[in-house]
Amino acid sequence: MRLAHNRSFGTALVSGTTFGDRTARGPLSIPQLNIVPAPRGQQTRGGRWESHTKADYGSRRGNTYRNNNNNSQQQRRLPLFSNITPESAVYLLIGVNGVMFLVWTTASQRFNSLGDKSMLTWLTRNCSTMWVNLAQGRIWTLVTPAFSHVDPMHLFVNMFVLYSFGTDVARMLGAKRFLGFYLGAAVVGNLVSAVIRGVVIPLRTGDMSSMVQPSIGASTSVIGITTLFACVYPMAQLQLFMIIPVRAWLATVGFVGWDLWRVMKHGSSKADGAGHLGGAAAGAAYYWFKLRPLIRRMR
Repeated sequence: MRLAHNRSFGTALVSGTTFGDRTARGPLSIPQLNIVPAPRGQQTRGGRWESHTKADYGSRRGNTYRNNNNNSQQQRRLPLFSNITPESAVYLLIGVNGVMFLVWTTASQRFNSLGDKSMLTWLTRNCSTMWVNLAQGRIWTLVTPAFSHVDPMHLFVNMFVLYSFGTDVARMLGAKRFLGFYLGAAVVGNLVSAVIRGVVIPLRTGDMSSMVQPSIGASTSVIGITTLFACVYPMAQLQLFMIIPVRAWLATVGFVGWDLWRVMKHGSSKADGAGHLGGAAAGAAYYWFKLRPLIRRMR
């Protein structure tokens, strides 16, 4: 029984990023930024970017801006996340993914050792992306697959990329907006995946197997984060596969093009290219409609 398409992103093999005069080497040495970095060459206007960003979007070392007039109302609406830092938001997502991995592992072991597939069936119906789940009204499966993994390497790759890129994106957006973006990218990516694999491919090829092929993984959200990062820092230098220096915009275009080619060819692959494309679209749309107007107002 094939449980899932493994979603992976090549930049998981990135060992470091460089933008401005700051360098990050691996997931354990991301620098603690004192201010939110200016995108697209705006470093010379750091003061304006910092004051504007704290007021509208981001945070300074985890202290998210709150309007004094709205502070009590915001805390009443979201008491759980009212004081969470950007770094803690990233750790929270990694922790939830880790817990869900243990749940999936337990279900798989019960099926393999005892022949009990009830838990595995429940998880497949409620925590994986496929057209059948949506057709039967389980709309929460647009979110739950973004926390589900069955392969430890799949989990490690996605969490490596989430930490490497998500920390800077979370500092830029602020914790609550970052969490909202993670969930939003998951919804868009999983919806695109379900529609393409459950409707478009069967109509074009006559192959109905993809309608009931479950897909899981955080890559829809992770690729949304990496795409947003590349839009804000297009000239950031990444170390692809640990050795190849490449600009962020070029790496993103390359991986998106690769996923698009795979989807168009309808080739068999463990990677859910349709979900990747949906996540990338979410990241690009968030930049274009949310962050780009903010940056333009600063010029």
